[in-house]
Amino acid sequence: MSISNKLNLAQRELGRSVIQVNPHLAEEVRGKNSERLYFGMKDTIQIPDKLIQVLRANPNYAWLTIDKAADKGRALDTDLINPLTYRVMTGSSSGGPINILKGINDFAIGTDGGGSVLAPAMSCQLPSIIGAGTGLFVKNKKVSTDNVEFTGSVGVIAKKISILRNVMETMLGTTLSSNREKARIAIPKKGSLRTPDGKDMFDKIQHYLSSIDCSWYELIEINMNGIQNRHVGIELIQTCFKKHGIDMILTCEGPVDVYGYGETIPMHFGEVGKKITDNHGKYLIRAANIAKTTAITVPTETLATGIVVIAKEGIKHCQVALDFAEKLEESIKLPKVWSRYFLENDEKFTKLSF
Repeated sequence: MSISNKLNLAQRELGRSVIQVNPHLAEEVRGKNSERLYFGMKDTIQIPDKLIQVLRANPNYAWLTIDKAADKGRALDTDLINPLTYRVMTGSSSGGPINILKGINDFAIGTDGGGSVLAPAMSCQLPSIIGAGTGLFVKNKKVSTDNVEFTGSVGVIAKKISILRNVMETMLGTTLSSNREKARIAIPKKGSLRTPDGKDMFDKIQHYLSSIDCSWYELIEINMNGIQNRHVGIELIQTCFKKHGIDMILTCEGPVDVYGYGETIPMHFGEVGKKITDNHGKYLIRAANIAKTTAITVPTETLATGIVVIAKEGIKHCQVALDFAEKLEESIKLPKVWSRYFLENDEKFTKLSF
């Protein structure tokens, strides 16, 4: 898509998913590759300046927009509507994935404390990654709405996992080459966890694993009952990695914010608040950053649903997780109308004028 078309689309969304369009875009793209990718940056000062500069200096990328973020970092952005599910948009990196779906950007940089990159990406059927496990942290600590102190991480949302890998390599300053190593993978024990659509998460995981070569992996069933509670999820991740010798944890989460909204504030307002927050579809994506992991979401063919790959700290484990996620991505066939309308849409946008 031409830069003029992207600019028109971005300007059309000003005041909604776009906070600001880069006023120095002509200078930004000077000398860069003709096939460059455009990106948006979450509207926060918490992303380290050095990461922003290294992305801007890369000849393959150009910074186009500042993307809308949910007020006060909340898990919902009541100012925006998810263009895919028609529900209130998941936060707090809310504008980034919307701007990808609208054809403005190719990837978005966000921040994740308790799912603020992973959940919005999943709700928009996009892959994502957070870098807590590789040391990509934001500037300051914070306390969550359920009273957990944490340091957020920087994450990426994109159209393809290959873009996630390339952007992570740029920010980390290292190559995340293919790393085919044997790994012990924890999956939900059969009967221990049901998703909002009433299905056993074990069965969902097995369905997707049956489509890829798992000969390199040892699958270990773990009781994951209650992991929709962030405290339980954090403890499970830590126990898996520190006590059971697990290398990766696999879940199938969602539908995110479709049957209920995963926001903790209404939970403090009695039964009514509890009911509207039930069945939100968020499990370990709410705990992955706080447990200092590398976490990747891989969209599936079910609305607002994805496979979550969680790896322990370290570059090596990040490489293994990316390889595994790419295998899953290759095996999952999203609806053709999705790709045609959202991922490959290069239709020229022309504004009506007098």
